This record gives sequence, structure tokens and C-alpha cells, in this order.
Amino acid sequence: MKKKATYPENEPAVMMVEEPLSLIGYAVHTRRDIIAQIKRGLPVQSFDTLRQEFDVPIPRMAKILNINPRTLNRRRKSGRFNTDESERVYRLGRLFKIALNLFKEAHAVQQWFAIPKEIFGGETPLSYADTEPGAQEVEKQLRRLGHGIFC
Repeated sequence: MKKKATYPENEPAVMMVEEPLSLIGYAVHTRRDIIAQIKRGLPVQSFDTLRQEFDVPIPRMAKILNINPRTLNRRRKSGRFNTDESERVYRLGRLFKIALNLFKEAHAVQQWFAIPKEIFGGETPLSYADTEPGAQEVEKQLRRLGHGIFC
């Protein structure tokens, strides 16, 4: 009889090198903590942190995250994003963290995300990452760069 596969309950946060922990809003110790926080809703400050990391204006970040400006104002009052919005903020924060691990400097990350790339149809990686499939492509290209394959 085969043993039932289980997910490790207490996977340490230190193993999650690419997690944008600064966006989560409190200390996390496991992957489940991160998932729970996203389901609960990331704090609205995570938007501001992300916007500052990418060095883009509020309206542009809101557009990339597909958050209507009026919705953003309502979220500022409530203090939290809903689950879908939180996932989008987290997704973009994770891409920033992957790029930061690769380029080592925030300015280099900002430049890479701001310059249009042919591989993304002439769009910037930041604009291209506004959907899950687009973000996956951006991550794929960052991984390729990490292996010395230039896009």
C-alpha cells in the first residue's frame, strides 16, 4: 500500500527566498501563513511599498494591478485588499523580489521592468505582468537571465 503524500506543515520562511515578505504586513513562519494572509487580505500599505519599490506613480501601479482608483480609495479606508487584489499585489511583489535577487540593486530592477522588451511584444515587463500568464512569462525571462540566457 502506498503512503499518502502530505505537504510539510512547518516549512520555514527562510526557505522562501523569493517571497515578498515586506508586503505581507506581519511576521510569517510558513507558506501557510502567507496563504492565510493573502486570503485575509494584504494591508493597503503593501500597495504603497510595491509602488515605491518599482518607483511608479499611484495611477500606473493601480492600472497594472487592475485596481480601480475608487476601489483603491475604499480599500485605503478599510485598510485591506480583498483576496483577488492581494494575489495581484503579491504576484508583482514576488517578481520584484526575483529580479532583486538577480540584479542585486533596486535601481537595476526598476530599469529592467521599465524598458520595453521585444520578447514582451514591445511592452515593458511591468506592463506585461498585469495578468497571471504575463507575470509567468516575465518570471520565465528572469529565470533565463539568471541562467545566462539573454532575452
